Amino acid sequence: MPRTSRISRNPAGFTLIELLVVIAIIGVLVALIMPAVQAARESANRAKCQNNLKQLGIAAQEYHDNYSSFPSGWYCQTPIFDSSGTLIGGDSNCQTAASPYQTYMWNGITGLFLKMEQNTLWNEINFNLPPTDRTNWTSIKRTIDGLVCPSNRKPNAVTSTANVTLSNQIPKMGPSDYRGNMAAGMTLPGNTNCPTLDPLNPYCCIYDNGVMFQNSTVSSADVTDGMSNTILLGESLTGTWPDATSCCVRTNIDRNINKPIVAGGQNYYTYWMSKHPGLVNFSRCDGSVGVVTNQINKLVLIKLMTRNGGESISSDETK
Repeated sequence: MPRTSRISRNPAGFTLIELLVVIAIIGVLVALIMPAVQAARESANRAKCQNNLKQLGIAAQEYHDNYSSFPSGWYCQTPIFDSSGTLIGGDSNCQTAASPYQTYMWNGITGLFLKMEQNTLWNEINFNLPPTDRTNWTSIKRTIDGLVCPSNRKPNAVTSTANVTLSNQIPKMGPSDYRGNMAAGMTLPGNTNCPTLDPLNPYCCIYDNGVMFQNSTVSSADVTDGMSNTILLGESLTGTWPDATSCCVRTNIDRNINKPIVAGGQNYYTYWMSKHPGLVNFSRCDGSVGVVTNQINKLVLIKLMTRNGGESISSDETK
């Protein structure tokens, strides 16, 4: 009878311990790699955001070449009163630079559309009607790539806070992550309306010493502090491009970059803010783009926002 030999065969594959070791090694590698991947992604997003601001700065320069001024912060109709003080034309909410912008007014950034290759959208909009008018609903919901920072991910359109009286519907509006520099600082205390330096008192605040404010027509000659030392536009988080209430930022000593404005127990993300860690990108009046960090001295930031404050600024102060 032939002899048969028994061959010992080990089962193919990994043991449970080997599999766990491999998974642990992969987990460690992923943990080491992911921060570098995230940093690279954020670097690319920040570069795209800076490019957006660069293009907006160039568009503002071309606008200035055509109209001898930078675009306004927002647009409204100047009121007309008769001899008895009765309003007979225009808009009473457009009486002074301190008059608040309203949701039925247009954001001044729309003035740059013809310089941003948005001619079709410009021609599509009826600027004689408010943004929230039904005639403009299709137009105002469009997303413009150059107005969205990829670090601040947004849907194609965001819900407006505007009050719509024609129906219960609320129109969608295209997002904008950039706002104009309206004003900075406060008036000197001591007068009747501003007895103390109170940032919550509207009479203590300045509304028109920046570049883009109500119906403003600021020219390069008006920027006596220097075009490279004055901010034109910067990043913010929750704006829309049609709505005047998203047009601008007023810089003040009681506010902090990358922190919300707290009013009435609520947070408003309408100040200079970004999703870039520790910094905000800005476009200056000369078209250059720079970074301002959270650590900047607030008084220096105010200097950067005022167009004719007579202050000198050194490069190391802006870091």
